[in-house]
Amino acid sequence: MLAQAAFINNVFTLYVPNPWRCAWSAGIHDSLPLDVMRARMPMSQLMQRRPMPNQTLDVENSFLRRARYPKGRRTLQAIMNATYEIVISEGIGAASQEAIAKRAKVTQSAVRHYFPTKEELLFAFFSTGIERLQHLLNIRMAATSSDPRTLLIDSVALHYQQILDVEDVYYFEAAAYGARSPQFRALRDRWYQSVNLYYTGLIGAIHPDWDANRCTATAFQVLTLILGGWITLGNSRGVHKRRSRTTLKAMLLDGVERLIA
Repeated sequence: MLAQAAFINNVFTLYVPNPWRCAWSAGIHDSLPLDVMRARMPMSQLMQRRPMPNQTLDVENSFLRRARYPKGRRTLQAIMNATYEIVISEGIGAASQEAIAKRAKVTQSAVRHYFPTKEELLFAFFSTGIERLQHLLNIRMAATSSDPRTLLIDSVALHYQQILDVEDVYYFEAAAYGARSPQFRALRDRWYQSVNLYYTGLIGAIHPDWDANRCTATAFQVLTLILGGWITLGNSRGVHKRRSRTTLKAMLLDGVERLIA
C-alpha cells in the first residue's frame, strides 16, 4: 500500500534510487528530455500530459507540424515516405533533395521550402524516429499497470516490436548519421540516458534491497540487450536465420526477465 501510494504521488521518488535523486538535484536533469523531467510531477499531472490510447497520435510531428494546411501536410508526408525509401534502399548519400523530390513527386522548391538544406531534412527525418518511440512508450506507460516489473518488460517488448516493424537498415543509417551529426547525436544520447535512468528506477523499485550500482549495471545490461536486438533480430542478422523473428524476440525477452529476476 505504501509503495502504491508513493507511485501515485510521485513516480520519480519511487522509481529512482537515492543516489540518482541526488544527482538529479545536482543538475543532471538539465540534459534529459522533457518526458523524463515530467517524472517529478505528481502522477495525476503526468498522466494528463501523456497521450492516451484513444487520442490521435501524430507520430511524424517533426515533419507535419511544419505545414499549416492539409495540402502541405500531404506534401510533407510524401517527402518523409520518399526519404525513408531512399535511405533504406540506397543510403543517406543518395538522399539528395533532388532525389527525394523526384521520389515524392513534388518539386525541389517544395522540398526546400520546408527544408532549406539536406542536413535539416535528415535531422528532422531521423529525430522523428526517436519522437515516435517516445510517444509509443508514453502510451504504453499510461495503459499498463503500475507494477514496475510489468512496466519494464512492456517497455522492452515495445522496443523489440519496433525492431521487427522497422527495416534494420534504418537503424544502421541512423547510427551512421549520428556519428557525423553532433546535433542528432546529442538528441539520441539524451534519449538513451532517459531510458537508462527510467530502467534504473524501475529495477530499484523491483529490488529495493539492491544498491544503486547494481541497479545501474542491470539497467545498462537491459539497454544493451535492446540495442543489440537491431543486429540479432533484424532481417540482415547473421545468426539463427532459420528461426522466426518472433521466437528470437521471445528469447531476448527471456534474457531480460533473467536479468531482473
